[in-house]
Amino acid sequence: MMKKNVKLKARETSATNSDFYNLFRPIAPSIDIIGKVAQVISALTEGVTIWYITQSEMAGSSKILSLIVSIIAMILVIAVLELGGRKFLQVLTRAIVWKRLKNAWYIGLFSIVLAITAGMGILSFNLSTNGIHHAFVSNVPVVANFDASTLKQEYRTNVKDISRRFDGDFKLIKENYQDRVKSTSENYDAKINAASVKVDQYNRKFKKGEKWAKSQAEKHQKIASKWETEKTGLVATIQAEHSKKLDAWQAKKDKAIEAEKARLDKSIAQGESRISKIHDSKFKNASFWGNLFSFFVGFSVILAFICIVSVEVYRRGAGIEVSYEEEEKDRPILEIIWYGIKARLDAFFRTKAEKFARISSPVSPNTSIGFNYPSKPFATNEAKEVLTNTLDK
Repeated sequence: MMKKNVKLKARETSATNSDFYNLFRPIAPSIDIIGKVAQVISALTEGVTIWYITQSEMAGSSKILSLIVSIIAMILVIAVLELGGRKFLQVLTRAIVWKRLKNAWYIGLFSIVLAITAGMGILSFNLSTNGIHHAFVSNVPVVANFDASTLKQEYRTNVKDISRRFDGDFKLIKENYQDRVKSTSENYDAKINAASVKVDQYNRKFKKGEKWAKSQAEKHQKIASKWETEKTGLVATIQAEHSKKLDAWQAKKDKAIEAEKARLDKSIAQGESRISKIHDSKFKNASFWGNLFSFFVGFSVILAFICIVSVEVYRRGAGIEVSYEEEEKDRPILEIIWYGIKARLDAFFRTKAEKFARISSPVSPNTSIGFNYPSKPFATNEAKEVLTNTLDK
């Protein structure tokens, strides 16, 4: 059986304080409209916050699923905070301005409703203000890494040019060293060879018995040794000078490469600093607008509360009371169809179950067995005779 379907209908009484009514009546509708518009602003910003929260938490889920969950969450939160908050605040205000807190039961339920309303108000304020600020700030692009590929390619090209230039200098230094060593060695080798030839000549004469040739051989041997010593020392000097030139060459090359590397690092640092400054500028701009709109939205939330209270204060001052009456309303066609389907299915399966369990249906007391006799007295004797004849037959 379908339950009774009723709805509450609010009815306002006529104003009893005509002076107050006439004074504030022109602005009362505007206050109510402003409050509703402020609630719409609050609802939209709450929806933005819930959207960001659900989308971020379901980033790895299906796109359709996250979209459905986000929309459902937005609708539920907005309905609870805005519609529920409005009704709760109206009841609280009416209880105070009409002095309806008569006993402990009134006060107890009033306290519970007050706590719930305060919680919803704080939650609505934070969701709206923080959500709109987050919406502005989160849209600032993440700092992108500075693309230093061009600078690095230029650095590698410059290093190759430096190496090529210094390799040419090294080749000249090496050739100069080799030429000096070669010419020095050849010069001294010629002197040493000439002295060695004379030593051989004087040794042969000494062997032939010429005693004086021995001193000459020793003399020229000392000369050859002297030339050998001078050759070794001069070559060592040339090698030392060559080593110094190589060290200077390597130092210049390293210094040139380091200077190029420092220039690369400086260019990269400047590029990163430029990107960071751009990002900071965008973040400050987004933060400014986020704070500004957060203030606007926060003011709208508070304004909505004030307007709701103001309307009830206006009604109290004008002596307008609000009463609620239950009215039965027509049921939706779909609900009727649904209950009809349930009733038919219940009757169908109940009949099948009774047949399966061999349970007979109870006999209605109005069900007649045998002949149907008239329930009213016969109007005439002729009718009695007709019935008697019929039974005898």
